[in-house]
Amino acid sequence: MSHNLVLLKPISEEDANALLPIWSDAAVTKWTRYPILHSLAEAKTRIKQLEQTMHTSRYTIRQHNNQAIIGTCGFKRLNFLHETGEIEFELGSAFWRQGFMTAALQELLHIGFDRLQLNRLEVKVNADNIASQRLVRRAGFRQEGTIRQGRKWEGQFQDVLLFSLLHSEFRS
Repeated sequence: MSHNLVLLKPISEEDANALLPIWSDAAVTKWTRYPILHSLAEAKTRIKQLEQTMHTSRYTIRQHNNQAIIGTCGFKRLNFLHETGEIEFELGSAFWRQGFMTAALQELLHIGFDRLQLNRLEVKVNADNIASQRLVRRAGFRQEGTIRQGRKWEGQFQDVLLFSLLHSEFRS
């Protein structure tokens, strides 16, 4: 899959207009388990929170050909002492299953392992999110276990699967 399908750029407040339709789409928020946003002000607030949260680094996913923002991805819980981080991502539902997230994830892994010099990256995927499980497995992540009732969404506790990828595995 071609990496030049997408471009990752650090998120900024100017991206709020483009991200609101994604962050207000129930088909997307169902998998992220973040609250649906309803206004531009809420989108700007979320971006500010992402920018100001320690040990977090978030990027917009843009289509390479026209620079249109189609999602976000990035790192949270970056720990440079132990060289670890956790990945999060979401993609506008109109762009699912077209290779965009596969390309974005590869780009993000290069940033994590090459630029940030991390040794271990984790991703937590809802147990019912089969598409994201396939995505991270194809990228080389291994399932380590189940975080029982690790997320609460719409009043229900839900299991989360923990996946990891090591720098040595990414190279091979």
